[in-house]
Amino acid sequence: MLPKFSPWLISLLGSFFFQFAQAQPNRNMAAEQDILKIYQRQLKEGYLMRGMPDTEIARYMARGNEGVSSLEDFAKELELLFPGKSSSHMAVLFFVFNKDTLFRFFIVPGEIKERKAISITKMNLEQLNIDVYNSMNIYSLAANRAPHIRGMKPEKKNSTPAINFEQAIRNATRILLPTFFDERYKHLIVIPSFTIGAFPFQLLQPYKDGSYLIDKCSFSIAPGLLDLVAIRKRMLKTGNPDMNNEGISFTLDNPLFVCNPLYPENTSYIFPDLPGTKKEIEGSIPFAKKYILLEGANATKLNVLHYIRDCDVAYFATHGIASEENPLDNNFIVLGGNNDPFLTSKNIMALRDSTYSGKLKFPQLVILSACQTGLGRSMEAGITAGLARSFLIAGASQVVMSLWNVDDEATAYLMNRFLYHLQNKNLYCPSEPLRLAELDTRKKFMNPAQWAGFSVFGVNY
Repeated sequence: MLPKFSPWLISLLGSFFFQFAQAQPNRNMAAEQDILKIYQRQLKEGYLMRGMPDTEIARYMARGNEGVSSLEDFAKELELLFPGKSSSHMAVLFFVFNKDTLFRFFIVPGEIKERKAISITKMNLEQLNIDVYNSMNIYSLAANRAPHIRGMKPEKKNSTPAINFEQAIRNATRILLPTFFDERYKHLIVIPSFTIGAFPFQLLQPYKDGSYLIDKCSFSIAPGLLDLVAIRKRMLKTGNPDMNNEGISFTLDNPLFVCNPLYPENTSYIFPDLPGTKKEIEGSIPFAKKYILLEGANATKLNVLHYIRDCDVAYFATHGIASEENPLDNNFIVLGGNNDPFLTSKNIMALRDSTYSGKLKFPQLVILSACQTGLGRSMEAGITAGLARSFLIAGASQVVMSLWNVDDEATAYLMNRFLYHLQNKNLYCPSEPLRLAELDTRKKFMNPAQWAGFSVFGVNY
C-alpha cells in the first residue's frame, strides 16, 4: 500500500506548479495535475525506498504540514521558522526535476523571488558533478583509499571533453544559482533533486569578484520541504531561544567517537587502512567534556548501537559505502570484526523507534568523516537512502557528511577547526562553523579537493 499524502502537501504542490505555469507562459509544460501526479510518484518512490511503513510516513509528514497551504504560505512560514537575524540574510533554493526539465525556485522569508524552468537531461545534470570532480582529480586521488570489490577496479567517470575546473564551476553556477545571487545572502538552504545534493556548493562562483560561495555564504542541504518545516519546528520548541539572534555554541558534552576499526576480511570488499583517522580523533577529543571512544577491536556494530542512543554527538571516522542497488542494506558505515560489521541505512533508521517514543535520546549532530557518506541512490526526489538521510530519519537534526576523502592530514585539520568554531556562538550552526573551518583549511591546503569535500545535511540552529 502506498502512503497517503496530506491535503497540505497536495495543496502546496498544486499551488506552486500553478503559479510556476503562469510565470513561464512560453514553456511547453505539462498540465498542473500531471506534474502533481508525477511529483507524488517521485515522493512515493523515495519513501518506499527508505522502507518506511504507511503509519510512520503519515506521522512523519504530519509534523510539517500545519500552517502552510501554498508556496506563498511556505515563504511566510520561513519568517516564523527563522525569526530575528537568522531570517534577514538567508534563502531557500528548491529544485524539482522531471522529464529533462529542472525547475528552480528561489525563496526568501516572505517572498518567492524566482521561478525558473531549465531544459537539461538527467545525464547532463549528473555531468555537472562528474566534471567538477574530475577537474579536481577526485576519482584518481581517492582510488587507493576507497573500498572496492575484490578483483574489480573502480569505475571510471568520463568528463566532458576539454573542460577544466573553471569551466566546470562556471557551468554549474549557471544551472544551480540565479544570476541575482549576491553578497546579501549569508546562508543558503538547498532542497535538492536527483544528484544536486552531492554537489560541492561551496565551490560555486556567483560573485562579480570571482570568489567562491564559501567566501561569503554558508549553505546546508535540506532533505525536503516537509523535513525542513518539521525539524525546524522541533528545534524552535526545544532549542536555545538565542539561536535566532545571537547564534549558539555547540559544546561536546558526551560525544561518541568511532575510528580505525579492525576492518572485516571475509566480505566481498577490500578496505584500505586509514591511518589518519586515529590522528583525526585524537585532535577532536580535547573539545569533549567526557566521551566514549570506540576504536580497533572495540569499534563494532554492537558497541555503536549500545552507545549511540545516549550521546549528544556521534563522530565516525571510518569507511562508508554508497550503492544504488538495494541501498537500505548496501549503504553502510564499515565497523570492525568479521561478524556483522556493517551499520546499514536500515539499521540506522531502525533507531527511530526509540526517538519517537521519547524514552531515549539520539545525537542531534552526526559527523561522518568517511568516504561517500553523503551519497546514496539518486532519484528525482533527491538522494533518498544515503547514510546522512538515514540519520535524520532516526532523529538527528544535522549530519556533517563527506562527498570524498582524499587527504588524511587536511581532513584532520579541517575537522579540528570545525570543532573549534563550534565552541563559539554562530548563526546558522553548524553550517557557519563548517564554512569557517573550510576557509581555515584552504589557507594551509589550497587544493579544493582537500577542503571542499564536506557539507551539512539537515536543518541549522
